[in-house]
Order: sequence, then structure tokens, then C-alpha cells
Amino acid sequence: MKFEEKNWPVEQAFTTKLGKGEYKIAVFADPNCGWCKRLVEETLSKMSNLTVYWFMYPVLGEDSVVKAATILSSRSPSKAWEDWCMNEKAPTGMLKASDMKIIQDNSTLAENLKIETVPAIYLSDGNGPYGFMTAMELIEKIEHC
Repeated sequence: MKFEEKNWPVEQAFTTKLGKGEYKIAVFADPNCGWCKRLVEETLSKMSNLTVYWFMYPVLGEDSVVKAATILSSRSPSKAWEDWCMNEKAPTGMLKASDMKIIQDNSTLAENLKIETVPAIYLSDGNGPYGFMTAMELIEKIEHC
């Protein structure tokens, strides 16, 4: 099922801007997903000119839900996410009902999109979901978008 950029509920996501950030992707991720962490560590760390919209979609248990909500409640969710993925630095923040609502809304969205695994990557033209990719694979998909 297509998930085009114009339909991305960006208020339910936080962003990571790499370089100018002209190209855009949406990623559904779980804080305890090893492949999601590898996406940050190995793929996105080699990218430039990309904006990533992160939709927290904790599917790997209650600890994932708590970590996702804590990341969302952080002063800078993007920094908290990067610190967690790159350095295993546990996120800090006060859990808020609004963050739990975002997680619930993202879960509903993911179910409607029939996402079965994370990471789930969508290109701005709506193509996806794709799983983990190397930087070269992602660049190739983005350039053909």
C-alpha cells in the first residue's frame, strides 16, 4: 500500500535532517529493533541531503513502548533517538499521555498500512515498505523515486 509524503501525519513523527534534507523518507521504527539501530549506525550515518520522519512503532514489547514514549518526550527526540541507536544511551524524559497517544496513532497507522516488520521505510512517492538497506541501496531507491 502506498504511503505518499503528502499523507504523512508529520505531527506524529520527529525528524532527523541530514545536510540540506531535500530528499525525504518515512521510517517506522522500534527502539529495541537491532535493524532499526543499524539503519541509523550504518546507513543514515553515511547519508546527506535527507530528512527522515521517524514514526515510533514499538512492537517488541512493553520496554519498547516505554523507550519510544520517553524518546518522544525528550527535549530533542531526534538527539535522544540518535544517542540510543549509536551509543545505547537510555533516553530520559517524563512520559506524557500525549506521547502515548502518538504511539497509539502510529500503531493504528502501521496496521492500516499493513506493516509487518520494522524498520519499515517509505519513499516520498509512497513506495514501500522497505526493510533495512545499505546507504547505496537507499540512495538508488531515492534517486529513482
